[in-house]
Amino acid sequence: MTEPDTTAGEPLLAIRDLTVRYGSGADATVAVDRAALTLDRGEHVAIVGESGSGKTTLALAIAGLLPLEGVERTTESFRFAGTDVVRVQKHTIPYRTRDMSMVFQDAMTSLDPVAAIGSQFTDVLRGVRRVSRREARTLTVEWLGKVGLPDGERVLKLRPYELSGGMRQRVMLALALCSEPKLLIADEPTSALDASLSRDVMDLLRDMTHRTDASLLVVSHDIELCRMYVDRIVVMYHGRIVDVVRADRVEQDARHPYTLALTECVPTLDSARLRRLPTLSDEARAEFDRVDTAPKVPETVSA
Repeated sequence: MTEPDTTAGEPLLAIRDLTVRYGSGADATVAVDRAALTLDRGEHVAIVGESGSGKTTLALAIAGLLPLEGVERTTESFRFAGTDVVRVQKHTIPYRTRDMSMVFQDAMTSLDPVAAIGSQFTDVLRGVRRVSRREARTLTVEWLGKVGLPDGERVLKLRPYELSGGMRQRVMLALALCSEPKLLIADEPTSALDASLSRDVMDLLRDMTHRTDASLLVVSHDIELCRMYVDRIVVMYHGRIVDVVRADRVEQDARHPYTLALTECVPTLDSARLRRLPTLSDEARAEFDRVDTAPKVPETVSA
């Protein structure tokens, strides 16, 4: 008899008062300051902000991939998939949170440059389940096909430098999903791609997580691209979460001027006629700093 799922009514991910500091003492830098975040099962959420806002550090903290030395991580509560996540410092290297996978920002440097794609898949697959090398090869071809690489038998023999940027990004996605995670974290998945390929990758992220019933957490600086593909947008500024808004109601529900400034800085057909594109100017930054950067924002937003 199957036991009832007692966690069905609670969020997949629930974090309260998460703080990450680099360094120690008076020289410590607070990268993430008292962050609170929830993510429902099957939900798609984007964390957006400029470089240095703390969004990647937050994602790494969630995934369990922060360095163990020189980093202090504290949290009041961290629950994932119905259980408390406890970081026990037994290991000398970071270890990821169970049932999470992450697509890193630069696929070229994230993949092993000297190992064939097939051997990299074999290492991942045999690390999460008991399969033979022949079974791992079959699964590799299947996953490469799922992410739009139908010639998997050829691709698995290649090394990363023999693939295009878009192909490497698809390989990274297949590697992350082949372990069948409950949460997929994608860190700047479109940063090195042109506009057309960026849409293709975001389409693929959305479609594959729907097919595998996984939740999606995207880290990006492009708020306009993300709002077309996610349910909610989390805005970070100077290490703090300053807004949580529905993706289809950014202008209406934004509580912080920084959120609207991010949308105004995105190049459009209208701004193409300007001699100088809008930026987050020093004057605007000063205005943001005069606003309380830690307002109470809803951790969940009803659809």
